[in-house]
Amino acid sequence: MAYLSKGKKIDLRNLASELRIHITSNDKIIHLHDKITKSTLFKDNEQFVKDTFNNIVDERKKLEEAEVKKVETEKKRLAEERAFELEKLRLQNQNSTAITANASPIDTNSNAV
Repeated sequence: MAYLSKGKKIDLRNLASELRIHITSNDKIIHLHDKITKSTLFKDNEQFVKDTFNNIVDERKKLEEAEVKKVETEKKRLAEERAFELEKLRLQNQNSTAITANASPIDTNSNAV
């Protein structure tokens, strides 16, 4: 039974749902724990309940890890995009500076014919 305390409340809610145990949105962790351990399925086949709970916890953790990787990948992509845009602006600035420096000065003192 100690394995039930290793998960989160959402894991207990999912387990109760899998076991078709009636729960309410107001149920606290202790109530969920009691409802699960007092269910006939738990009493008849605790190993099944334990395996189901472990699968629920593992699945949640995999989803959380996938979400973290997704966020990290997006951050990396945005950082690379910003670096690219910054380099592009630097090159444009260098190019416009070079063009201005190479342009011949306009002679404003010459007389028009």
